[in-house]
Amino acid sequence: MKKVNVEDIKPGMILAEDIKSPRGQVLARVGEPVTAQQLLHMSYYGIDIVQVQDEDDVIDELGLEAPDDFVGESQSWRIQNSAEYKDFKRAYKKCAAKLKEIVDDFINNKSNLRGDDIIEDIHGVFERHATGLGIMSMMLNIQEIDDDTYEHSVNVAIISRVLGGWLGIKDPDELDVLTIAGLFHDIGKSQVPESILKKPGKLTTEEFFRMAEHPVLGYTLLQDQELDRRIKLAALQHHERCDGSGYPYGLTRTFIAPFSRVVAIADVYDAMTSDRVYRAGICPFEVIAQFKRQRANKYDVDMLMVFLSNIAQSYIGTGVILSDGSRGIITMVNKNALASPLIKIDDGSFIDLEDRNDLFIRALI
Repeated sequence: MKKVNVEDIKPGMILAEDIKSPRGQVLARVGEPVTAQQLLHMSYYGIDIVQVQDEDDVIDELGLEAPDDFVGESQSWRIQNSAEYKDFKRAYKKCAAKLKEIVDDFINNKSNLRGDDIIEDIHGVFERHATGLGIMSMMLNIQEIDDDTYEHSVNVAIISRVLGGWLGIKDPDELDVLTIAGLFHDIGKSQVPESILKKPGKLTTEEFFRMAEHPVLGYTLLQDQELDRRIKLAALQHHERCDGSGYPYGLTRTFIAPFSRVVAIADVYDAMTSDRVYRAGICPFEVIAQFKRQRANKYDVDMLMVFLSNIAQSYIGTGVILSDGSRGIITMVNKNALASPLIKIDDGSFIDLEDRNDLFIRALI
């Protein structure tokens, strides 16, 4: 076991001790994968350091199998077994394959970067599926641990387009520019060695700095292409943060282009929903909690609130299973506590998760 700062813990790590509030309330139990919702509760009580199990011990114990008891009856299971999902997955895989073909041709044969060649396929994904949120739900279920750069880039493109719509962008040409910005935001990774991109363990300091060069490398690749400047800036700025804590230049909000701020949120959202030991039964409120754990001013606050609010509000009326096994329905979402909605339990009583730090949403049903 090892001691880890709460801010460095990733959801899914296995606790080596019970975590209790100052009044003795159990916030998280030993031997269970910790959730982002529980980590929010720990931060609320000022708990800074906890003990977690070593990764090797966890792999031996769990065998990397999904410890989700409710996957067979969850919303995730229903989505994955729907005809719409299977249609979406085929269209999604086609987009990823075409993006790889376009980028490989650009890098290896010095051809022009053909963003328009793939945008029609993205249009098809949106036209065949009713809502942006429906697309987001299916994406949460299609991702795998070994997502490659091309699938990640398609994810970011789709999420960026959905967020653009939620932000009120109506012009189809503007949405296309934003979508292409997401598609090519990580093109600089084509210049980073595969040994670094796919290294299973933690990067060395030297490897990290090599990886951190990819925004500049991407901008260099795109700068002479006949593309909207905002697409080039997204490649350069998607790791910048509004509080100046990002890279490569430590820019603050004023100096980060709006489309770059959208792509940054989409990029982090995709990383949060992909970076897991197991993939079953992903809960959207876990994603919201992960964002809430980060400093509010890292991202464009207005954009982030629109993004998270749309996700949270859409689940009003959805059934849930709480961490104590009780079942209920989401009846209200507080805009100031998006990860902790009001739940009507099956017996008719109500639980406000904002006031119950010992409970969290385990699965949607």
